[in-house]
Amino acid sequence: MEAEQIVKAVKLGDKEGYGRLVEAYQQRIFRYCFHMLGQLQEAEDVTQDVFIKGFERLDQYQEGTYFGAWLYKIAYRECLNKLKRAKTYERLIRLFAGTVPGAEPDQEPEAEYNAELRQTMLRLKPEDRHIILLRIVEENRFEDIAEQLNMSYAAVRKRYERAKRKLKNGISEREGETDEQSRSLSC
Repeated sequence: MEAEQIVKAVKLGDKEGYGRLVEAYQQRIFRYCFHMLGQLQEAEDVTQDVFIKGFERLDQYQEGTYFGAWLYKIAYRECLNKLKRAKTYERLIRLFAGTVPGAEPDQEPEAEYNAELRQTMLRLKPEDRHIILLRIVEENRFEDIAEQLNMSYAAVRKRYERAKRKLKNGISEREGETDEQSRSLSC
């Protein structure tokens, strides 16, 4: 059964049908959130929030649009909100770190993918990270991404190319730093 048909059924009262949508999209949304946030636990929490909000706002879903794109839009907003809250939290921790003994932010577990790529991805603006993830990881078409972001195809394509270039440059810069560090250690 197609996602749009399931959505219609859920809107008509088939609440269990939403579980099929969750099953169909959960892994993709989780993977997206993990790459946006860089932390496993937060990605799990945000993924859960995305599906809860999706259910609560199902009446706002416009038939004829791709359901996955609609969910990614919710996921994007939730990730941005999480990132903003994290920045505020980090500022508070820094303010109180000098006054409370041992007050340091929790150490994050290592990610399962390349740490250099992870760090470089996290240095990108969230909007750029969003485009990179949807295009490369989720293999969305530029047309779908443009629709989600209310941008033209050309603007999304240009932003994607710039973000990809920043990503490549960031990785090669870090590799250069590593090479320089090893040379200075061997001297």
